[in-house]
Amino acid sequence: MNTGSQLHGDAVSGVDEILGDGTHVRVRPIHPDDLELERRFIEALSPASRYFRFMETLRSPSDALLKQMTVIDPATDAAYVAVVGEGDQQREVGVARFSARADGQDCEFAVTVSDEWQQKGLGSLLMARLIEVARARGIGAMHSSDAADNSRMRQFADHLHFQHKTDPDDPTMVRYTVDLKANSLPAAGMAVAAKVLP
Repeated sequence: MNTGSQLHGDAVSGVDEILGDGTHVRVRPIHPDDLELERRFIEALSPASRYFRFMETLRSPSDALLKQMTVIDPATDAAYVAVVGEGDQQREVGVARFSARADGQDCEFAVTVSDEWQQKGLGSLLMARLIEVARARGIGAMHSSDAADNSRMRQFADHLHFQHKTDPDDPTMVRYTVDLKANSLPAAGMAVAAKVLP
């Protein structure tokens, strides 16, 4: 498993990672020319996974949405994809991103993994990448607002010890938070978690 300084030499090509079951994936920054890769990834998600990611019954993303998701503002955002295969056979199996507030003190994150790749530790690996990048930028906290009935997100958050509370304005939503200044969830520990998650 590559961690620490090795993660900073992957500006274009990415880093090869090995999941707990021995599966190989490449984790790299998302590129503007990944638009069709991202479209196929979203369309291949189950209806439930698409709903929990976008909070609507989206079947196929618009070109405008895909452009928003693949053209990243490096001043405030970061996004990484996990891919398998090469060339025309390359397939996206996971994506993680965050978008920071203008003051850079907090960012909203999202992690999505293909249904058949869930429970392999890939989400933890991608989250580790986001945490390391956010900390390197001096961001103090991360958060995500998700549906209260999203059991996979709840399990993911419990494994990684995220703080969570019901949204006081909307009991159907839960806000998950990660305090990056507390050093309670170091990226190295996240990488280990990716090895041991069921």
